[in-house]
Amino acid sequence: MGVASGLLGVGGGFILVPTLFLLMSVNGIDSVLALKISLGTSLGIIFPTAIFSAYNHYRKSKFDIKLGLIFGGFGLIGGLIGGLVAINSDSEALKNILGIVFILIALNMIFKPEKKSDKRNDSENLKLDSKLNLKKLFYGGTLGIGVGFLSGLLSLGGGIFIIPILTLLLGFSMIEAIKTSTIFISITAIGGLIPYLLTNTNSNNILFLVGYVNILYLLIIIFFSIPTTYIGVKLAYKINEKMLKKILALVLIYLSLKLIGIV
Repeated sequence: MGVASGLLGVGGGFILVPTLFLLMSVNGIDSVLALKISLGTSLGIIFPTAIFSAYNHYRKSKFDIKLGLIFGGFGLIGGLIGGLVAINSDSEALKNILGIVFILIALNMIFKPEKKSDKRNDSENLKLDSKLNLKKLFYGGTLGIGVGFLSGLLSLGGGIFIIPILTLLLGFSMIEAIKTSTIFISITAIGGLIPYLLTNTNSNNILFLVGYVNILYLLIIIFFSIPTTYIGVKLAYKINEKMLKKILALVLIYLSLKLIGIV
């Protein structure tokens, strides 16, 4: 998971949720409860992992974190709303819709022709024009809340949503999108996590459970995931950008199939 966070700028929820769900199902925990614990625990793990990933990216290549903070601030609000909806409703229909959308995004990333770059840092391109301040705020508000909502709802951190938006809609290079995403998901995960922590599950028979967050699983996975973010960051700067896009596209397709229930 740490490698995925550093390499692709994603939270790793698409790996964590099914893995945690399987572990708890094997231990005899009811499937409905197991799913919500998997979602809540995943968000708890994503938060510190993304922070360390962002730190490693910043240490490797100083970058402007302002846009990530703008997106993340609004994303926290959206994540809080998404988390509240997730613990109180069934989101099967939305998962199917998202699965189809993800496949379309992935195909776009694979087959869309590369744009010629003016060799300037993309985040700097946005900063060069002061007239873009309101535009950035508008993007930060609408996209941040929207992506944050989906992140809190599906416990995916948000990187899997925000990177295609930054690359396809805002013209970011892949590596700049990944760096901005690590800032975004570290903040957004907090909003999604709060409802899971504060909800009373009435499951006193499950040890180490706070709300819908299993503290034991959380600490064990964080112990191993945080150091591996460094490996992911190093790989991100060595792998060709086109290859990074293809890797993320394959991840999106896999996630889509998981959401739809095909795999």
